[in-house]
Amino acid sequence: MKGKNILLAALLVILPSSVDAQKKKSATKAKVKQKTTVVDNELEQRLESMRDFTQKVMFIDSVVVSKSKLLSSLNIPDEAGSIQAYNKFFNTTDQPNSIVYLNQLKNKCVFSKFADGGWDLYSQEMIGEKWSNAVPLKGLDILGDDVDINWPFLLSDGTTLYFAAKGEESIGGFDIFMTRYDETTQSYLKPENIGMPFNSIDNDYFFIVDEYDGIGWFATDRNQPEGKVCIYSFIYNNVRENYVVDEYTPEQLRQLSEIHSISQTWTSNQARLDALEQLTAVYKRKFTQKKKNDFEFVINDELTYTTLSDFRSVEAAEMYVDLNELLRKKNKLDSSMERARIAYPTARQAQREQYKQQLLAAEKQSEKYETDIKNLSKKIRRIELTKLGK
Repeated sequence: MKGKNILLAALLVILPSSVDAQKKKSATKAKVKQKTTVVDNELEQRLESMRDFTQKVMFIDSVVVSKSKLLSSLNIPDEAGSIQAYNKFFNTTDQPNSIVYLNQLKNKCVFSKFADGGWDLYSQEMIGEKWSNAVPLKGLDILGDDVDINWPFLLSDGTTLYFAAKGEESIGGFDIFMTRYDETTQSYLKPENIGMPFNSIDNDYFFIVDEYDGIGWFATDRNQPEGKVCIYSFIYNNVRENYVVDEYTPEQLRQLSEIHSISQTWTSNQARLDALEQLTAVYKRKFTQKKKNDFEFVINDELTYTTLSDFRSVEAAEMYVDLNELLRKKNKLDSSMERARIAYPTARQAQREQYKQQLLAAEKQSEKYETDIKNLSKKIRRIELTKLGK
């Protein structure tokens, strides 16, 4: 118990708590006049229909920062790529509010650009040592001609795109949308509004996911005075699960859809503590890791790579990202099996049988991961050595 208390104290020092964020909001409200938004009947009906499909999300924490410090406050890990200001990335001064997303391999960027009275998204790829010409992303124009699109983010698969858009399909200000690239048509599919609780009648943007750790972040202006923004961190789920409407009162569902309190999304205090520990590990790895190398991958007796930029083959580098994901999944599965083995002796008979079945399936999957990891490692080495002429 003492160890748990020490851990909790450490976490509260490292991370600004949601309680602190709420206190900051309350203190700010006393000093600054809040924005007011008039909701008409048509919009209210739309909001009510969207609440019935509110996604079940566990929010870990929230912190309020100045909008001018938003980019520097989004401390996402390197595995998720990076977010930069357009002017800094392209060394210019003509796009003060445009954003660039650069992938982990640093060979593709997606960015917003303001022209002809609005924002649109473009992409460039690294060819050799030079960036290709910027091309507009196809398929997004289906949202309309008068739609502003900004704040892009690509998942590691290179095809799933999140962005914020302001237009007819938004419920207020900027909303977060998701789409995927279709190789057949070489165009993005029709973007979908990801709904509540991520979107609101205010501006919602910067949907960012660290798939390696299963953590996500997004920013919102809701309930904030001018010049402030709230950054939420949450557990990222690969499969969407909505709240079951019949299990909640209309008021409960409204509060969940609007993120009235992040504590309402916790399944237990222990679950939140575990999530905080997970989030702390992400930040700790990014800021306090003393090792200068990102990883160690042995190519042969003479070569050991420590960064993605060491690879000469782009294909091999991309495969290493896949390898890293396989390692993460195996480690996560092995940790889960260890917890099940510890719980097995003291569990009831029915639970033991359940643990037994889960362990058998997990061990089989872990063995498959191990085989896939070995095969992919060999393939990466073979491709890289071929590229090097060895």
